Amino acid sequence: MVIKELFGRVKLYQLHTRLDNRGSLAYVFDEKIDDFKAMETRVYSMPKEGTFFGIHYRDESSPMTKFVTVIKGRGLDYVIDLRKKSPTYLQWESFELSEENALAVLIPAGFGHAFISLQNDTIQLYSVDRSGNDAHSKQINYKDSRIGLKLPVPISEISDYDLRAPFVSERSKDI
Repeated sequence: MVIKELFGRVKLYQLHTRLDNRGSLAYVFDEKIDDFKAMETRVYSMPKEGTFFGIHYRDESSPMTKFVTVIKGRGLDYVIDLRKKSPTYLQWESFELSEENALAVLIPAGFGHAFISLQNDTIQLYSVDRSGNDAHSKQINYKDSRIGLKLPVPISEISDYDLRAPFVSERSKDI
């Protein structure tokens, strides 16, 4: 069930869950997820609090929609509006995703995405509507002052390509 809509296109979902003597069950995908067909699903395991995945997006020639939830632990998920003609261009929102709150976010094409784990042993379930193994993935530096991303915990782990990612001004032809 959609509980919040942002930027006119990003949707935050409350997943249907059930708890009984055997444990818990969460319905991650069902017909209520608007126009999203998962083509690839990944599981990211983050042993350390502060594991950061920088601002990633796809170029317009190969758009991708993402559906993200946390199945163990806690993390902060960021969505950044990268649509140049949008009145909310470069604005961002964040959501805490956790096994307890059973929230998921649908991130359509035109938006950047970042994530930081808020506790050790966080596991994220991440589905996309197309294969991500190609040269269309791009990054923006998380330190870009035009975006002003605020992180609640220090970064403990980050990839080299996220550290070296260009700033928005260097990506002017893309975004």
